[in-house]
Amino acid sequence: MKFSVVIPARTLNDHLKENISYLKKVRYYDFEVIIVLDEFIKINFGLKETRFRVIESGPVGPAQKRNIGARAASGDVLAFLDDDAYPQPNWLRSAANVFLEQPDLYALGGPAVTPPNSEFMEKMSGMIFESYLTGGSTIYRYKIAKRVEIDDYPSVNLFVKKEAFDSVGGYDVNYWPGEDTKLCLELLKKYNRKFLYDPSPVVYHHRRELFKPLLQQIARYGKHRGYFARVFPKNSRKLQFFVPALFFIGIIFGFILSFIIPKIWMVYSAVLFLYVILVFAESQKVTIDQKDFKAFRYMFLGILLTNLTYGLNFISGFLFKPSSKLRSIDDGSGNYIGG
Repeated sequence: MKFSVVIPARTLNDHLKENISYLKKVRYYDFEVIIVLDEFIKINFGLKETRFRVIESGPVGPAQKRNIGARAASGDVLAFLDDDAYPQPNWLRSAANVFLEQPDLYALGGPAVTPPNSEFMEKMSGMIFESYLTGGSTIYRYKIAKRVEIDDYPSVNLFVKKEAFDSVGGYDVNYWPGEDTKLCLELLKKYNRKFLYDPSPVVYHHRRELFKPLLQQIARYGKHRGYFARVFPKNSRKLQFFVPALFFIGIIFGFILSFIIPKIWMVYSAVLFLYVILVFAESQKVTIDQKDFKAFRYMFLGILLTNLTYGLNFISGFLFKPSSKLRSIDDGSGNYIGG
């Protein structure tokens, strides 16, 4: 089984350099790496390294870049990896074992965990993603969890058999973010069954730092999930995606109504008190785990702002189609600016 690793990026950046260094350490006998950049850049992969190549795409979005990479791929399975993520050495071997175990499997998702050497503010963002109060039932995306059937998965660590990918026309270039959700939806329609999340093919995924970069990312995700909940109900119209929006509406209108109808104040206060207790407990747990007292205030405020930001933008996306805009990059490092 041959894997084609497809990595979209705007340009060669610090994270991509790190990614390449770890891909060279992957222990698997047959794979290629296709890096798709806005403009062709000659990268020194090493004298004897022939598995890597760079393709120029022009200034297009991640969906177009992944499609370009997929068309150039010669592998049996496409392994989609973000430029700001990097794999464990057994990444492809672990994925191959799952596909060999289940020959009719058309796609596979693996965990994208926070890098162990992350700076404090990046690590706090990772902890927020891993919390049930923000990630709900999808926290397996961000940590090692048990195997489960899924119907949606992000492209940071997503394997799709090339035959299956080609049969649905690849990624829909009209969406970003959310192109991966649309791809999964088309695969669900074609095969009429879910695919797998398995904890064994692990990658490490850098997080946006608290507060502004993370919240910018959360806002973008919220808008597109809200829009998808309206137009693609099969794998986006789930209660867990609506909860932050209901929470946001409850916070605003519950406060106003409590002055008009005094009895509502007791219910409003009780629900708000319960929420504060849950956030307090989660923040305290992370503080103990991290052995760092300052983690408490960052987690408490981070969870609250994440819920409100996602909720507000989910409502916005549900009502109005969001625009897709390429993210800006830093001229020096080549890394993305903001969220």
